[in-house]
Amino acid sequence: MPILSSALRGVARTPVLLIALLLCALVPGAARAQDHAHHPHARAAVKEGTHPTPRAGISGARVLPADSVTERGREVYTMAAQIPGLLDGLYCHCDCHARDELRSLLECFENRMASTCGICLGEARKAYEMHKAGKSLAEIRDAIDEAYGG
Repeated sequence: MPILSSALRGVARTPVLLIALLLCALVPGAARAQDHAHHPHARAAVKEGTHPTPRAGISGARVLPADSVTERGREVYTMAAQIPGLLDGLYCHCDCHARDELRSLLECFENRMASTCGICLGEARKAYEMHKAGKSLAEIRDAIDEAYGG
């Protein structure tokens, strides 16, 4: 009887495990969508792989403070906060647009995702350095597309 009892407990746990797995799969997606639902600027649909049009009045207020992210990303988060309008006009080639519904490279820096993503960090660093060198948005887009697969 102990073997049968043990088997029945395992079967009884199966629906609970399935429900838990389903919730784990669904909740992160809902949480990501909710995180950006309160963004103060209207979200225009951006076709995957194309650079979005920078929004007027965008600021770096939502960029996370550098001391709240991994050491690897701190310098670039500081850069991102200084050029929000530029980053808002750049497509992020790590494909967070499709995965996390992020509109632009700027939104990568409004959460911790960019702190561990070499593509986000690299694109933002390149954009910052080119901006400081006086390059236009079009020149920066071309350079990023060439370097990161656009």
